[in-house]
Amino acid sequence: MTRRKYLLFFLISLTLNGYSQSGGSGIFQILQVPAHSRSMVWGNSLLAVPESQSDVMYTVNNPGLLNSKITGQYAATYGSVLPGVKLGSAGYSITKGKHNFSITGVYIDYGNMDRLDAGGNYEGQMNANEMAFRIGYSIKMKDLQIGSQLGYSYAVLGPYISNGAFLNVGFHYAKSDSGVQFGGVLKNLGYQVAAYKNAETEPLPFEIQLGASYKPVHMPFRFHVALHSLQKWDLTYDQYLESQQVDLNGNTQYKSSANFVEKAFRHVNFGGELILGKHMSVLLGYNYQRRKEMAPSIRPGLSGMGWGIRMKLWRYHLTYSSVAYFPGQNSNTISLSLIPQFFQ
Repeated sequence: MTRRKYLLFFLISLTLNGYSQSGGSGIFQILQVPAHSRSMVWGNSLLAVPESQSDVMYTVNNPGLLNSKITGQYAATYGSVLPGVKLGSAGYSITKGKHNFSITGVYIDYGNMDRLDAGGNYEGQMNANEMAFRIGYSIKMKDLQIGSQLGYSYAVLGPYISNGAFLNVGFHYAKSDSGVQFGGVLKNLGYQVAAYKNAETEPLPFEIQLGASYKPVHMPFRFHVALHSLQKWDLTYDQYLESQQVDLNGNTQYKSSANFVEKAFRHVNFGGELILGKHMSVLLGYNYQRRKEMAPSIRPGLSGMGWGIRMKLWRYHLTYSSVAYFPGQNSNTISLSLIPQFFQ
């Protein structure tokens, strides 16, 4: 894998959610990577879904989605973010009495790249990868499911190694499987335990998210909306908004600052699910922030858009997704879950 592809993936990782987009603050970008295909379509803001559609990998987004109806479930996801950059995740959940537990792991392999010294001299190949593990717990109190996760992250960039610890806290509220669902999460509360060699410690990408989903009683469609990066209001790039350009007459043109509406919409992810029966549905998603940051001004294409298909096959749930970052570069993933006894 070339250095150009590695840089390209790094830029994409900065757009996986709003907090990282606002300047790329924080280390361990794997903590921002969606661990399930549905989460990929919905802009990594999967916060509120019916219990009957639960998946242990959803808990990576919101530990409040861990519930007793997925006890004994195994799940895994595999895909590529870019050619040569592989993504994988796996998880398992179990319930003991009123207590729900889960364990999940996410891995990214950036592939091999050239290693150069300060003078640009070739020193061979090196590999880069990141991984994150989470142990989750949740308990239900009437209609409210409260969950938390303890996590450990580990990153390797050739001879350089770093690791960190973090905590996620979330909730999910619903009176029934139909109607309105609410969810929220505080993500990546923690610190970098060991910094890269000769480097200072960096903050983890802390984020606050709130979301809701709604299915009208007589309509085969579920609406989803999420507010991300609520810990920071302005997610725009100052250097982009204040850049200067010269027109054909030689006059300097200045970019205007983003207005209130523009800043507000950068916090919103939209999603939907068209239900085609008990065993199939089509997923749709739109990430406004991703489109604004990644789409070229000429021929932006479907940047920021995502789609997927979800099917039930015997005792398995199969989900495929494809998300457009910018023209010619899509992330494609497939997720497979073994349905526990409850759903048989």
